[in-house]
Amino acid sequence: MQLYDKDGLQKRLTDIAVKNRLPHAILLHGDSGSGKKVMARYIAKLFLCETLISKGNSSAGECCPCESCPACRSINADEHPDVIFVKQLCGGKYSMDQFRAVLSGTVIKPNNGGVKVYVFEDCGDMRVQHQNALLKLIEEPADYLRFVFTCENSNSILETILSRVTEFEVSPMSVTECAECLIDSGVEPKRAMELSETFSGNAGKCLAVVEGGEETKLIESARRAAAAVGARDKLLTAAALSEQTGRADFAGTLDYFTDILRDALALRCGGEATSCGKKEAAAIAGSFSQAQILNMLDSVFEVAENGEINLNLALSAAYLSYKLYKN
Repeated sequence: MQLYDKDGLQKRLTDIAVKNRLPHAILLHGDSGSGKKVMARYIAKLFLCETLISKGNSSAGECCPCESCPACRSINADEHPDVIFVKQLCGGKYSMDQFRAVLSGTVIKPNNGGVKVYVFEDCGDMRVQHQNALLKLIEEPADYLRFVFTCENSNSILETILSRVTEFEVSPMSVTECAECLIDSGVEPKRAMELSETFSGNAGKCLAVVEGGEETKLIESARRAAAAVGARDKLLTAAALSEQTGRADFAGTLDYFTDILRDALALRCGGEATSCGKKEAAAIAGSFSQAQILNMLDSVFEVAENGEINLNLALSAAYLSYKLYKN
């Protein structure tokens, strides 16, 4: 497994593993697409690699997953029975009934080794009751249980959870490293560099575009909406925001649109643009004040929250278009 542009974090975790002191509960935080899931797999291999276990973590030079033992190979393929991705088992969303069902499996000892690793991706999506259900399990775990949590921002996690985990930041890749990652994944070099520059080294977002046309549609809708805002064209703004009619696709468009607005705000404040719509962000920054862009962001957040309670999407798009130009 290649960990692109993660040398510092890899070495830090390796050094801890050498001393046989890897925490039983680890929180990885960083931007979406920065490589948290890949790092979670790496940590799982530090716990389960058969070569490491047989050597007893005897030296720093040897403390690196071998990538060739059955445990490493099955973790890389997401097939290890003792590495459980909880959100995936819950159907992609943390519902309470499914969450409890998954947690009930913690009483079952590991299948193939001495450790069982539970990975809670996007744990910021968990509600308070989900996090509270984890408290005792993390505080007083069975000796074979290990936990890896991932989130974008640890501010979304209860303090009672944070006090029981060891936190590590997963930094984004450089544009060059991201392009190398894409090339190694089969992307043509020129296209890899174009994508990496567009998404400022965010490999997750780049691969989403490469692997699925639907993601590209969401990005293009968001860019068209942002271009219309920059041109102060209310009709085109509403039309672009209405292009995606499914609730998940509409939410995805809003996510990318929000990133572009944040870039516009950053540019107004003397910062840099990093989203997929740098050109559109620059146009918005040139057409609206800092206060106006902040109001736009507030309007997007309001509509996104309303989307959670099943308001009509066409009306939501029209309402957002109106709100964007109100101030």
